[in-house]
Formats: sequence, structure tokens, C-alpha cells
Amino acid sequence: MRGMATRRCYSAAPLVTATQTRGQRALQPVSNAPFSLPSPEIMQGVERERLCAACAVALDSARIAASLPGADIETVVRTGSTNTDLLGRVRRESPARAILRAALEQTAGRGRHGRAWHSAPGSALLFSIAVPLTASRAVDAAVSLACGLAVAEALAPQATVQLKWPNDLFLDGRKLGGVLCELALDGTGKRTLIAGIGVNLWLDPAMRATIGQPVAALEEAIDLKDLVEKREELLARIGSATLVMAEQFDRHGFAPLRARFLARFALLGREVELIEAKRAIAGGVAVDVDDAGRLLLRTDAGTRAFAGGEVSLRIAARGA
Repeated sequence: MRGMATRRCYSAAPLVTATQTRGQRALQPVSNAPFSLPSPEIMQGVERERLCAACAVALDSARIAASLPGADIETVVRTGSTNTDLLGRVRRESPARAILRAALEQTAGRGRHGRAWHSAPGSALLFSIAVPLTASRAVDAAVSLACGLAVAEALAPQATVQLKWPNDLFLDGRKLGGVLCELALDGTGKRTLIAGIGVNLWLDPAMRATIGQPVAALEEAIDLKDLVEKREELLARIGSATLVMAEQFDRHGFAPLRARFLARFALLGREVELIEAKRAIAGGVAVDVDDAGRLLLRTDAGTRAFAGGEVSLRIAARGA
């Protein structure tokens, strides 16, 4: 009728052509094949692979700078060593203010005694911060203890990190990362501290096998998704804490920081051995560190002090 709206009806039934017979309609193929989703383990593995791959995306220097206004920020995808990069520059001229240089991958990363640092691209926070020193105070080995303390305290809201004298970061009794401090002088005698920091974000079995000691990664304490989404902010937080600590050390030395270091010293009170050139040179109970950052061991011959130098610390077999 004129003036009335036309109503259209739609059906969800399958379309059947006029040439099909009733019997043909009844013989529509139906699959009885089982359908299942991948297992939760497989799904978790796929998601983890995706997140690990996301870590290989270039760092955003602007995001780091927004959380660390006290330093000039440089980011690169790959370099030999961020410490080496900055050392060459500050030896020519000490910077007017701090410089933080971060990389996704280091092809010649190094720790103490020239040891190599192994990491897949994006699997670790790898950066160095150059801090111009202005005080006349001598810089001793305790600066590595101070910078390690800065990293541990920066991670404290999310991870309980301990310290192994003189420069290792521990999580649950395993190595999480490390600190390498070096001092550079320019032609005019101005001094710059370079603090190189490496912290594992994630590790796979193959990578763990290449390291040769029990290792840990932040993903054990912090959700990997959060690490990926907030890695620039985390890097800036650690860098800022290290910068502040280095400046405090420059003005006041290690003495005001000593109690805080001891509270995180993983081997305090343990039977330990000092190793040099792959052999034990001393053993005893780790009882303290002094204001110069030397380790104090209680031995059969009394308490002895040891500087970092070329020695390493490990739990003695009888103290394990």
C-alpha cells in the first residue's frame, strides 16, 4: 500500500538453489574433524618470542632524556663498547655535563680482567655514563661499589638485587649484571668517570650456556611485557641513580655509603676465597668493606684487607 514502509527480512539459513533437491539439501557436508587451540605453553612461548623480538627495536633517546634531564643522551643499535666509545672522547676533552650512551648490542663488551660480555641484541640494558668530576678527592676502587649500589637501589621497587664485591649484581644468588668503572683524564688534567653498566633483561637456554656461570635476568622479577614497554624509563632510572651516586662519591667518598653497601653484600659473613690468575690466594670470612672499598677477610692470621685489582671473589667450597 502506498505510504507504508517495505519490511525486508533476512535469514541466517544457508542459501539453497532452486535446482537442489530435498535429498541434496540433506547431504550438505559436515566436518567432524576435532578443532583445538594451541596449548597454553605454546601460546606463552609465542608471546615471549614476540616480546623478546620487540626488545631489539631501537631505543628511543627522547623517552630516556625525558626521564633523565641531567645528561646528554646517545643511543645506537650496535657498537663495540659504550665504555670505549666514551673513553676516547673524554680523554680528548672532559664533557661539560654527563653523557649517557646506550646500545642494543655490544660486539666487544667487556667486564673486569678483559672478560667478554655476552648478550643477544636487546636482551640486556647496556650503557655507559660519563660523569665529569669536580672535587679534588682521589678516586679509588670503592667507586665501583658505589655505582653497583646505585643500580641495586634503582631496581629495588621491583627486584631485590644484591651485590658481590667488587662489581657484580646478583638476583637470587645468580649474576644479573655488572659494573665497570674507568677513570679518564683529558689534556688539561680534568677527570671523568666512566661507569659502564650491563643488566640482563631476558635470557634463553643457549645464551645461558655461553656465560659459564649461574645467571639471572630481570624477567624473573618483572613481567617481560613491562620491561619491553618501559625499558627506556628503567634505563633512565638506573642512569639517573648512577649519576647522582657518582656525584655524591666525588664530594664525600664511600664512607657515607658503606652501610648501605653492606646491607646488600651477598657474601657478608660467608666463607669465601679470593682468586687471582685462576688460583686461590686467600680465604676467610667476609666481615666488612672499609672506606676505600677494600674487602676485609677474617683469616687464621687475623683480619686482612684486599683491594679489587685483579682478584675475584667466590664462595669457598666449605662455605657453600
